[in-house]
Amino acid sequence: MTDQKARADALIARGRELLERDQLPAATDLLNQAVKLYWAAGEQYAAAAQIGNYGWALRRKGRPDLARPYLLEAANIFAQMGLQEFAERHRFAADDVNPGVTAELLASLPPAVRGALERGDVAGLQFALDALAVAERALVVERLSAAGVISVGDDAERSADAIAQFEPLIQAIVAVVRGAQEERPEIERTLADLERKGWRLRRPVEKIWAGERRLAPLTQGLDELDTALVRRILEVIGAAPGP
Repeated sequence: MTDQKARADALIARGRELLERDQLPAATDLLNQAVKLYWAAGEQYAAAAQIGNYGWALRRKGRPDLARPYLLEAANIFAQMGLQEFAERHRFAADDVNPGVTAELLASLPPAVRGALERGDVAGLQFALDALAVAERALVVERLSAAGVISVGDDAERSADAIAQFEPLIQAIVAVVRGAQEERPEIERTLADLERKGWRLRRPVEKIWAGERRLAPLTQGLDELDTALVRRILEVIGAAPGP
């Protein structure tokens, strides 16, 4: 992790605490400082994710009007990176004027979930959701997500989305490994374009073409999405993605 990214992550953590205490101007200032550091460190995905997270947090606080510009900015960055599904998810949230937690929503929820929301108890909310039957939990999560109370999607889901979008490129990269050298110039141009958009796949792919099959040397300094893509390339090649 670079020093700039570490500093940015610390600013985000402090800003999250300020936002929970409704100190919006100070929280926004810390977000802006963190985003500048992410950009300087070449961490475009982190910048987009944290801008989007700030928008989701404002929606959960019942301020979709304030959340909208952050969600749209995150959507634009994700689109530039080629993550169209992420972009659409944030655009949809930006255009959804649902006011968040309403009396009607609270009345529709199980008592334990409702109580956690009313207390602002994040851990309690997760515990209450985990205690529900699978079918009921899915319905409650859908309602809370639609209201902007929670953001559905974890790192594993984001990685799976990225792999699905990049699968054709991954297959082409592997084809070069297997001897289709005529495809290499076009792939190199694609990787260079992706690098300008914030992806950091060009060097790992060059190392893979040169024979490297160890995951750790290939992914040093990469974020979780780039790492997931490199791991997928190794899987398709048939190399065990060990250290």
